[in-house]
Amino acid sequence: MQIAGRTIFITGGGGGIGAGMAQAFAEQGGRIILADIDAGFAEAEAAKLPAGTEAMALPIDVTSRDSWAQAKAAAEARFGPVDILCNNAGIASGFAPLIDMDPADFDRLVAVNLTGVYNGIACFARAMVDRGAGHIVNTSSMNGLNPFGLFAAYSASKFGVLGLSDSLRQELAPHGVGVSTLFPGLTRSRMSQSDTVGPGAMDPARLAQIRANMMEPIWLGRAVVRAVEQDQPYIITHPEYRDDLARRFDTILAAFGEPAQPGYRTGASATGR
Repeated sequence: MQIAGRTIFITGGGGGIGAGMAQAFAEQGGRIILADIDAGFAEAEAAKLPAGTEAMALPIDVTSRDSWAQAKAAAEARFGPVDILCNNAGIASGFAPLIDMDPADFDRLVAVNLTGVYNGIACFARAMVDRGAGHIVNTSSMNGLNPFGLFAAYSASKFGVLGLSDSLRQELAPHGVGVSTLFPGLTRSRMSQSDTVGPGAMDPARLAQIRANMMEPIWLGRAVVRAVEQDQPYIITHPEYRDDLARRFDTILAAFGEPAQPGYRTGASATGR
């Protein structure tokens, strides 16, 4: 899909990766809608886009389907149908054991990070199918491929985004609609700067080192643009995680062996493959 003249709707557009996506799509001539729970942040990022970019900022609460409907109506009134949807809004909970997490915080995290992605799809995907064209980018995380302790709820929500996205890609491909999943590592944003608070917070020296090595969001945005142009299923921007992920996959594959039931006839699967 070529970007010039396309309308791109980005949640979490008030900074970080969302703002990087906006900048990158604007570089290619896209019309940009920056949606964020804080409309002031979205407006500030819209003002930073290259001169001549057609852009607007909108408030959105991705957990509210009414909010999605209002944002969709405002976007389409200005630019017409949305061609590219970037479900990027997300929150973290800081480093702490899952058993110490307040259930209300767990519910909120899943509502934003996973149900919020579904809400965006429910809002825009049907019209893309009807037009036979479009693309959806869902932001997961490297923690959606390789979880670690003290970040369980976040990892669970981001694994959910991966499963949803892979299934959705299969469903929408026959209709001319692409789906890509972004797996960012450490990237400079308000969330990444603050997600080390809490009982599991790192020591100041280690924290300063991590923050100094965060990737700048514009480069993730440009990787997303390439993925949309080429209809790539996965966007991995931080290759330093590859070896850890390979070890995890090797452990999973090593668990395959003989069927648990003696004499079980293998072959057919739920997917028919």
